[in-house]
Amino acid sequence: MSISEQYAMDTWRLQSRGQAPPPAPGTHEAKLLRAWWVARREARRELGLTRAAERAAEREREQGAAASGAAPRPLRRRARRA
Repeated sequence: MSISEQYAMDTWRLQSRGQAPPPAPGTHEAKLLRAWWVARREARRELGLTRAAERAAEREREQGAAASGAAPRPLRRRARRA
């Protein structure tokens, strides 16, 4: 069953019950992307990362990994002050 067939069946079923139809397929993707972007931005702020600091850290990791031949380490979370 395709997405459009499932949507048509759900719309018919909900209309027969007198309920509101579901959103059309793909209409919520912009909202999900925006929510992901906001959550990512808040997490970066909480960790104290800025774009410039993140780029500098990435360059340092790349240079260090290239020199040592090892894989870069993941970022450590900063401890929160009480």
